[in-house]
Amino acid sequence: MTEKIFCGNCNMLLYFGEEIKRRLYMRAIPSEETVLGYYKNTCPKCGNKLSLETVKIETKGRKPCHTVPK
Repeated sequence: MTEKIFCGNCNMLLYFGEEIKRRLYMRAIPSEETVLGYYKNTCPKCGNKLSLETVKIETKGRKPCHTVPK
């Protein structure tokens, strides 16, 4: 599953990658709060204060694989 985090004010993409909470190994990013901390909790585009309440988090599953009919 993939995860995207957007600024709730200007819709700037702040994070795109594997869903953070599902990463079982190599936890380089332990939480969504850490991602926001990389930006000092301020959107670099519009200056909006970033918190879990002010961002949009979107998660999507993988598309099913196509099977070849027999």
